[in-house]
Amino acid sequence: RSKNFYPIGKMKTEDGIASIGLGFGKILEEKEGALRFCPAYPSVLPQFSTVDDILTHAQRYFYALKTMNYSRQFDPEKESDLEKRDIADAYDEFPVKSLSSTYIPEEHRIRDTGFIPGPKLITFARILKYKALPLPEIISDLLELGKKGIGGPVEIEFALDLNEGEKDKNRLYFLQLRPMSAGENLKDVLIDEDEIKRAFCYSAHSMGHGKNTDMADIVYVKPSDFKKEKTKVIAMEIGEINEKLTKEKRPYLLAGPGRWGSSDRWLGIPVKWADISGTCAMIEMRDGRLNADPSQGSHFFQKITARGIHYITLNQGTQDFFKWDRIESLDPVSETRFLRHVRFEKPFVLKNDGRSSRCVIYET
Repeated sequence: RSKNFYPIGKMKTEDGIASIGLGFGKILEEKEGALRFCPAYPSVLPQFSTVDDILTHAQRYFYALKTMNYSRQFDPEKESDLEKRDIADAYDEFPVKSLSSTYIPEEHRIRDTGFIPGPKLITFARILKYKALPLPEIISDLLELGKKGIGGPVEIEFALDLNEGEKDKNRLYFLQLRPMSAGENLKDVLIDEDEIKRAFCYSAHSMGHGKNTDMADIVYVKPSDFKKEKTKVIAMEIGEINEKLTKEKRPYLLAGPGRWGSSDRWLGIPVKWADISGTCAMIEMRDGRLNADPSQGSHFFQKITARGIHYITLNQGTQDFFKWDRIESLDPVSETRFLRHVRFEKPFVLKNDGRSSRCVIYET
């Protein structure tokens, strides 16, 4: 895609984003099957920041074309012609070896080769890290050509055949080009000055894209009661409220200091995904209470991007704001030692413009 609505570090929205996976493209339809990367910075993979991250997020299975054991009267409308195969069952096959790294359990280390003994992990290191093929550059060129030809942001599909023999060339097939899907229509999230004036939250440093009118609930860490040494307790309290709201099918906005999902409890609240699974948007407040670098927890990145969760950062001393007086004027639905859960009478509006990284939240 021409637009990357979750840029980190030096990335820009216009640098684009790609998803790749081993095997047939059905893997790309599944929320956590593929590897996402920015073609301009292919070696920057936040979901692969640590050995544990790679073990968690690397592709574990793939889809292959069935070539045997069909029923005599095969019905493509009822049966699939694709077979789901585990990576572990294909260690010795060239595509798996070529795109794999190997985990060394004794050293808790990963080596970027699939041609040594040990468990295999699909990391695409040969292409993205060691540039054996200029795939990122080709994707960037195709996106730019498509954008010029159509006159706006595009999405493309491609397939890459890897050949084992030195004489056989690898082949890239350009399969499809189309405008970016209507669900991400940029016109839907234009933010005007009147909306900023009536907002109770505004950020010029957000990630994600789109408009949400499904939330009326806000769960936030009480500023007056926050204690750095109690972030684990806060995470547990969030999990309890999340469980209740999830059962009630009430999506919510979560707000608090520091980096959400940080593995370092002194940099943020160390929630696990199960603790916040019902949230549609998260606010990271950089107000001096917790001093984290400007990026979210790497092991959350895959979940956030796959589910289109809005990740909003509020920087103290900038034009960003969160109107505490309005939020704290609401009667609490529930309250714990460190958290407060409030609810508006009607759902509020969240608009997140991925082009400008601006987000505004206001009452209807």
